[in-house]
Amino acid sequence: MFASLHLIVYFGRTMAKGWVKKWGPRGKGHQPSHIPALEIHPTAINNEWLLPPSKSHLIRMLYLCALSKNKHTLQNFKNLGQDAESMKRCLTQLGATFNSLENGIEVVGCGIEGFQRSPSVLHAGNSGTALRFLIGLTSRLKFLSMVDGDATLRNRNHRDLLDSISPLGVNFSYGIEQERLPILAQGPWRGTELSVDVSQSSQPYSSLLLASCGLEESITIKANGDAVSRRHAALTIDLMQECGASIDVQDEVSMIQPWTSNPPSHWDVPSDASMMAFPVLACLLTKQSIKIENPIEAEHSLGHEVMLEHLSAFGIHEEGGMLTYTGNFSFTEIDLRDANDLLPPLSAILALSGGGRLYGASHAQHKESNRIKSTADLLNSFGLKCTIEDDGLSIEGGQEMTKPSAFIETYGDHRIQMTAILLATQTGATIEGPHLHQIADPDFLERLSTMPTEVLVKGIQR
Repeated sequence: MFASLHLIVYFGRTMAKGWVKKWGPRGKGHQPSHIPALEIHPTAINNEWLLPPSKSHLIRMLYLCALSKNKHTLQNFKNLGQDAESMKRCLTQLGATFNSLENGIEVVGCGIEGFQRSPSVLHAGNSGTALRFLIGLTSRLKFLSMVDGDATLRNRNHRDLLDSISPLGVNFSYGIEQERLPILAQGPWRGTELSVDVSQSSQPYSSLLLASCGLEESITIKANGDAVSRRHAALTIDLMQECGASIDVQDEVSMIQPWTSNPPSHWDVPSDASMMAFPVLACLLTKQSIKIENPIEAEHSLGHEVMLEHLSAFGIHEEGGMLTYTGNFSFTEIDLRDANDLLPPLSAILALSGGGRLYGASHAQHKESNRIKSTADLLNSFGLKCTIEDDGLSIEGGQEMTKPSAFIETYGDHRIQMTAILLATQTGATIEGPHLHQIADPDFLERLSTMPTEVLVKGIQR
């Protein structure tokens, strides 16, 4: 296939250097250009809300089904969302088969030994979860694979995961400086002990856990650092065990016995608890009741139940999936160590209700954007005041919004965009990235009474 793997590594790193010079992240070095945006005028919000499927569950389930050699049905949803679609597309390139159903998707797995070399790049789109899982998977495969992502992922650091796997004899080549993708990977693993940093994200740890499928020997994974997003790591373990894996977790060390993936023949995908923040914000904005058609079950909340625990402070009462506005606000403090995805909508909720402090979210600086700063920028655009702290935001309560004087930058972050859209239903605004919501909730715009207009706005040089 190639004359020498050393040549591959050299070529990959040289190629990446060239890309840095041509395409910096988010267009650095480019002249301002016209970029797509949504123009939103004040409009009503529908009072019925269907939550999208949990992409955290869905991406893991797609992967585990592809690792199986049998046929499985994932059900209880209509749209995958772009992140899950990216994972499906890459697994298809490797040899798994997917068939759309009216209320889900059928997966025909091929097993890890049945994966075949992709004819093209495995592109994870905007999904950091898919990217990290694919890095783990391709590091197991005996053939060369190239894994890539969009501009936001190229600008994120993936060294924690790469440094964890490299001691097993895996050959990696990757970008340097500003561009950290694509990654060339070729396995197999040669070793039984791994160590991974979990202080910035749980995704590298989950990636290693899932990639252990099909090993002939048991393997141990040591988690280093003060763990964040712990519920997502626990979800990975729970789903693996549901598929037949035997995992013994003692303190920071996990021992995984040899296992093969055998998911249920019919697997229900739960609603996305992190998306619950948006109907809560909508209820607060409209002061009208909103009915959640598919309420969240507590065991599937992945740390996002912290928001539900504070609903009364937001002036919201929930019962049986019905959100009711009360207007009885109070100051509150919320730990987002395991739920940093809530930062943008929760910040807006606090500003419009009783105020408070969001803390424990220092790792949010390493998401699609520096989510602490980009959330503060979002609030400021609507005339809402906040103070940036090392691990979150302090926000005044009882504030009133004003119409943004310039278009809203979203930094490629769908949660920034979705929060901005709901705020704009009251004031009007022009918002960068008309399709970002499709990453997690393709039907998001349909909840607005007036569909926003796609326009082009003059970009800025970053």
